Amino acid sequence: MTTPTEDDIPSPNEAKRKKGIVIMKQIVRARSEGKKLEVSWNAKGKPIEPGGAKFISYLGSIVRANVSITYDDWKDSSLDAYKEIIWNDIQLTFNVDTCCKTFVLRKARLLLRSLRKSLPHKYLKDDNGDYLENPPNQHPAKYASIVSENIWRQLLTP
Repeated sequence: MTTPTEDDIPSPNEAKRKKGIVIMKQIVRARSEGKKLEVSWNAKGKPIEPGGAKFISYLGSIVRANVSITYDDWKDSSLDAYKEIIWNDIQLTFNVDTCCKTFVLRKARLLLRSLRKSLPHKYLKDDNGDYLENPPNQHPAKYASIVSENIWRQLLTP
């Protein structure tokens, strides 16, 4: 057993690598190889293990990649094309029956709403839920791929 040298021990001042947005590389790789992943469903029509958590995480990544958080009405007809993209992607990636489409799109709506509500709460409000007097002008780097500068400015105005 070797003892660590000073070079092996990270200093407290070194920046830790932060976790980014989930993009589900293993699932994308399986889909590109033509493999469909299995999802189990309970009696109430909700995904369960094995595969349920990955399914929901992947659905969230599809929603983040395709639908702008500026949409606040899921019933907006301009979202119909995005809903079809989401559904088609799910069908290409998972063995999902068409009877699950309603569940998938409802869950997509909830995931979009959750993201839309959590960003201002996490970055623009204090612990009491009040908007910060001086919110950050720069959008969070973690969300740079889905939140443009223009969208961030829209979020800054309550």
